[in-house]
Amino acid sequence: ATAFLETFFKLYPTATEKELAYYVTGNVLEPIGRDYLYSELVNPIFTKPIFTKDGDNVKVKVAVKFLDNQTKGTQVSQYELVLHKDSNWKIVG
Repeated sequence: ATAFLETFFKLYPTATEKELAYYVTGNVLEPIGRDYLYSELVNPIFTKPIFTKDGDNVKVKVAVKFLDNQTKGTQVSQYELVLHKDSNWKIVG
């Protein structure tokens, strides 16, 4: 699940709705369309994301650090996601 999240957040800042559809069910996450560069998964309290099993799904609380190419600043965004795995991981909530 961590590898999936890292891959997803590398693509997410510039992804179109069509590209997001491969990783996200419906419009659980809207495109952000920003010139961000993925840095790392972080959590303000712990050093790693928090994963909780919920039936067939996995709930994740994570903060993602991006570098803003326009302002050269750091952007940290927090997410609470629900992941589901069939053949591949997908964000379903």
